[in-house]
Amino acid sequence: MTAVTAILGTLMAAGVGLLSGTGAQSRRAGADMLAGLIEQARSTAISSRSHVVLAIAEPGDLPGDDERCRLGLFKIDEWPDPLASSPVLTAVLLSRWQPLNTGVVLGGGDVDGVSNPMDGEQVTINYGGTRNLSAKVHIIAFNACGGLHYPPGSTPVAVRIAEGGYRGGKVISNRRPGAENRLKIGRVTARPYRTDG
Repeated sequence: MTAVTAILGTLMAAGVGLLSGTGAQSRRAGADMLAGLIEQARSTAISSRSHVVLAIAEPGDLPGDDERCRLGLFKIDEWPDPLASSPVLTAVLLSRWQPLNTGVVLGGGDVDGVSNPMDGEQVTINYGGTRNLSAKVHIIAFNACGGLHYPPGSTPVAVRIAEGGYRGGKVISNRRPGAENRLKIGRVTARPYRTDG
């Protein structure tokens, strides 16, 4: 009986360590994916000489809700200037919507005083041509010079990538220390860099 208890204790300890590592790995993979898509959006904007948008769709923003955040890249041929108070963009989807891993969320709240696009107003994107697809999403837009165009302003923006989930369309993030990565995006060159150490 003592041997069985010792074996079960060892297996439970290993399982807890494995599960906690999985959340951190998923979060880091999400941060890497987001950084890669930001770079891709920026380089596509430069090469196509047009505006490119990184769209962030939370659960409920797209049909087929699976409680996961999804990221998509869109090309905007004509950016409306100034953008209206209820923004609507007509776009072409450049690649499929890419889901973040289950257990990873993009949270709101400023990062060390730097604004977060997840706190801003959502933008409606019409895409799909004759299929009339539409989504109301948060966006980060890049101009033809590779700079940050939206959200408007003259300061960088930052995004929080955290362990957690969505409940009723709302972000529920894990509050334990170290359960978050942060990406800051510069205004002029719009390159992402991590600020979480």
